[in-house]
Amino acid sequence: MDTTPQPYPEPHEWVDDPDPDTRRAIDEAHEDVEAGRTVFCLSDAAFDALLDQLAAEEHPKAS
Repeated sequence: MDTTPQPYPEPHEWVDDPDPDTRRAIDEAHEDVEAGRTVFCLSDAAFDALLDQLAAEEHPKAS
């Protein structure tokens, strides 16, 4: 059995735990997907337009 340390982190070490605001946004996004509220942007321009629209409107949730 090879006991040499790995030159890279184990998969569970790759990502730090998100800060509370990011965790909340992730949880809200998962809730949206589970409820069927999903948006598909088929181009960068469509995604930019969506971001512009969301930035202009006040939303109580991050997603």
